[in-house]
Amino acid sequence: MGKDSKKDRKTKTSAREEKDHRVILKMSSAPDLTEGMHWFQLLPIMAFGAIVIVLMRMVPYERPMQGYFWYSGENDLTDFFSYLKMEAILIIAGLSLLILLYRVFTQTLQIKRTAIYIPMLAYVLMIGISYIFSDNKVVAYLGWNDRFEGTVVLLAYMVMLFYIINTINNEKSVKLVLYAIGGSTFILSLLGISQAVDKDFFRTVIGQKLVTPDVMTQSGQTMWQLIDEMAKVGDTALKFTFINKQIYQTVYNINYVSFYLTLLVPLFGLLFIRSVMKKKDEPLWKKIILGAMFGLLLFNLIGSQSSGGILGIGVAVILAIALVNKKLLTWWKPLVVLLLIAALIGGLTYERWSQEIGGALHGTIGEGAKATIKSSDRSYIDYMITDPDNNTIEVSIEGNSFVMQTYPGDPLALKITDEEGKNIGVKETDVSPVYQFDDERFLMCMIQPYSHEGVNYFVLTIDEKDWAFAVTNDGTYYRNELGKLVSLRKVDASLFKDHLSFGSGRGYIWSRTFPMMKDTALIGYGADTYCIHFPHEDYAGKYNAGWGINTIVDKPHNMYMGMWVGTGGLSVIAFLALLVMYFIHSLKLYFRFKEESWISYAGLGMFLGVFGFAVAGFVDDSTVSVMPLFYTVLGMGIAVNMMIEGKCEDKS
Repeated sequence: MGKDSKKDRKTKTSAREEKDHRVILKMSSAPDLTEGMHWFQLLPIMAFGAIVIVLMRMVPYERPMQGYFWYSGENDLTDFFSYLKMEAILIIAGLSLLILLYRVFTQTLQIKRTAIYIPMLAYVLMIGISYIFSDNKVVAYLGWNDRFEGTVVLLAYMVMLFYIINTINNEKSVKLVLYAIGGSTFILSLLGISQAVDKDFFRTVIGQKLVTPDVMTQSGQTMWQLIDEMAKVGDTALKFTFINKQIYQTVYNINYVSFYLTLLVPLFGLLFIRSVMKKKDEPLWKKIILGAMFGLLLFNLIGSQSSGGILGIGVAVILAIALVNKKLLTWWKPLVVLLLIAALIGGLTYERWSQEIGGALHGTIGEGAKATIKSSDRSYIDYMITDPDNNTIEVSIEGNSFVMQTYPGDPLALKITDEEGKNIGVKETDVSPVYQFDDERFLMCMIQPYSHEGVNYFVLTIDEKDWAFAVTNDGTYYRNELGKLVSLRKVDASLFKDHLSFGSGRGYIWSRTFPMMKDTALIGYGADTYCIHFPHEDYAGKYNAGWGINTIVDKPHNMYMGMWVGTGGLSVIAFLALLVMYFIHSLKLYFRFKEESWISYAGLGMFLGVFGFAVAGFVDDSTVSVMPLFYTVLGMGIAVNMMIEGKCEDKS
């Protein structure tokens, strides 16, 4: 009997050794890959995926903003949606590092074998190098205002991705994390419904007090006293920029609502399908809960009026059909239910999604920028250039240009010439001292001298739009609407420069972003520094796009472009390599999907969600509101794929 026991022990040891090829490092007391971690070690993952997105609180902070010619505010700023999330991300990542350190000291650390670590490491290196060479380290460290997705946050994402991959080992762990995500998403969905029906929880007294500390205000009242006083007259103390009935939940922007929900709709849809297919083996209440969650998520996704999420879901559905194939025929009952839920929600939200889809299509196939501006009876301004050294102003309108020569010593003197150097005269108008250009090419232009607070100006009017140029001893500058003197240049534009309205204005942003990307093909300007480097002096471009010319562009509305500018083109290649490796692994596992286990349905749902999210990333931005959930689902997806692959190997 003793010999048999020894033989059994050898067999078990041999089995363990056979599985060692799945890990890079396995310490002496490390659990088997099929063993789940203690629930405490799952807490950082649950908090990262479920709690961070819910956090919302008023946080005052200070930034040196006075040096930016395009910014009108003070150095004292306030944030509601992102700062607290950023702090939570860093705390959770720190706790995860401590747990990893604990595993080292207790000899329980094991690191799974996956090539995904290679692009992860490359991405980390490019984040660090971009920070080292950044000219704006203060911003690059924590991130831009209202965003706070700086270097430390990006590094925290990678810490959490590594931690999740090496902590999620079995089905129970996956379920615990998904229960947490489901609970927080349920709360957010109800909050979104309250906003959709114009009963926004954050406009109630309780909601406002929940997200604001009871600090003293300039009026001499505490914040909570002010909230109570405003409520008595039927008003609110918090004035968010969202118009009535927009679904923003706690994620700052309606685009981000549909963006993160792209991750979850396929997952809960597939879990519902499996639950129905299990028939009496699954209790009815589970089917009802999963069906209700699918409906709530879909309502918020469509109701957020953002086409990015709809695009992501559409692509995910097409991929699902290709993968599942004939399996759809056996799923017809749950699919009919899901389609009925989708049809009902589509009907309830018709006014929302029809306007958004219509606007998106119009922006995609609309006329060119010059044709669009012509329809509004405005002239297209090609560019404006000021040369302070030579005191000149060069303006081009619809292919015809002229130069205005100013003279600081004689501020009323002005010489206007065309591109060939020929003089352009002016003639009096009925309004003195306003003069009209005496040239058929520039009849839309008028000029008048003007003086204000000891500074002399020439105000150029183009189609009733005034452009003020200050003539000073230091040179001639454009005076923007904030009262700041700016030197104008011809801003580079490409690709979408003739389709500025494409994608709800993304055409304009992208046309100015592509030239920026040439300088960051290798190393970026620093994480989340996009806003600093965007050509905000492109007032002519904003005018042509129909924007307010002092509109601040703080993000590219494209996750990959923002990454390219911030941490460099090499970081984008590394990030995409990470995704592609996960996608290829998933395609191999889920092609012609036949598995009936819960974990396989969950794995497929995560894959479809991450794929849809990656597609939606072409029109949406990375943000601290959505990326924690993305990396949670991605990390679990990678871990689940390893679990499924391990089971296949065990069977063989």
